[in-house]
Amino acid sequence: MAAKLIAIGKMTSLAVAGPGKLELEWDDGHAAAVDLGEIIAGHPGLKAIRAARAFAKAALSDDGWSVEWPGGVDFGSPQLRRWADEQAGETMRADDFRDWMETHALTLDGAADALGLSRRMIAYYASGEKPIPKTVLLATVGFGARAGWKREGVAEAGAKFVATRAKRPGAR
Repeated sequence: MAAKLIAIGKMTSLAVAGPGKLELEWDDGHAAAVDLGEIIAGHPGLKAIRAARAFAKAALSDDGWSVEWPGGVDFGSPQLRRWADEQAGETMRADDFRDWMETHALTLDGAADALGLSRRMIAYYASGEKPIPKTVLLATVGFGARAGWKREGVAEAGAKFVATRAKRPGAR
């Protein structure tokens, strides 16, 4: 059975939840909070919405595809959803993925081998071009923990784990 592909659509509601914080809902029914505080503080071009009064003027665009502020600052629906998912732990940030690769001295090829993914997909994740799904986030955590993971009946063979069965009593 093929996985259902869900396209990120437009937003249907917006509430300012405090300085730098939005509560959003999308047309697929997903609701999430997104904290833009660090993003706004880290980009000189967003200085116009750093003050709480200016940020509070956020509004959905007429078509629902972006959040806009007076003066021309806006963020698109897919990017806001991505940030919300990253902050909720549903996806991994590209910076964190690159840090994981660096911590384990992995090249693109090495990370691809470690995660069972293509080199191209690793490059997409490392560049931030594609969102990094929760399964990959969890795999990176598991990879880091694997060095200390030893259980009876499990032996490491190269980069793969091989389970061995214990003989049943009375078996040949």
